[in-house]
Amino acid sequence: MALTEIEFELSPQQFELMGYPHLRQGQPLDVQLQTGELTPEPGADAWYAVRQEALSPQLIQVGRGLYAFAGQIEQADIIRDEGFETAALVVQCGVAPVRLLCGPQADGVLPYGAWETRYVTGTGRLYGVVEEDFTVGVGERIGVTIWGFHRLVLAPADPAFGQWYESIDLPPTPYQFDRVLVTARIHRARR
Repeated sequence: MALTEIEFELSPQQFELMGYPHLRQGQPLDVQLQTGELTPEPGADAWYAVRQEALSPQLIQVGRGLYAFAGQIEQADIIRDEGFETAALVVQCGVAPVRLLCGPQADGVLPYGAWETRYVTGTGRLYGVVEEDFTVGVGERIGVTIWGFHRLVLAPADPAFGQWYESIDLPPTPYQFDRVLVTARIHRARR
């Protein structure tokens, strides 16, 4: 059964760049799904591995905003700076393309094969990028419909510290410490 619902984190910085809109259930939104930085170390919380052998495209939720992914690399932007390589890879994970931010191995070099046509697998937290700064040269947006929000209160001295709240809207006010996860239904690809 294909995944039609996705959960991604909306960072305080992204919400600020959006101008603090009042987001609510049923509202359409165009986003780029992106991971935080991944490492080629399989024991890490967010990791990736490049493979030559074909992998079936998959995007499987394994925790709140955390996904296991697999698929073919469709776009690659490799950056070499002061002896270190990093990459932004767009991987087709079946129901949605995901941009992976990949760090180097201990020697400063990316794993062999971190380019188009190869395959990649791993785990990582998903973030929704609505407002791009265009520092990354690759990406693919998808259209979603907002379904709801989970907000983890982390503001110091807040009586609800450490509690999750579910709601159908996100008020147009800044949040500095809290984590906000958006549940959305995928409805179209933007190419």
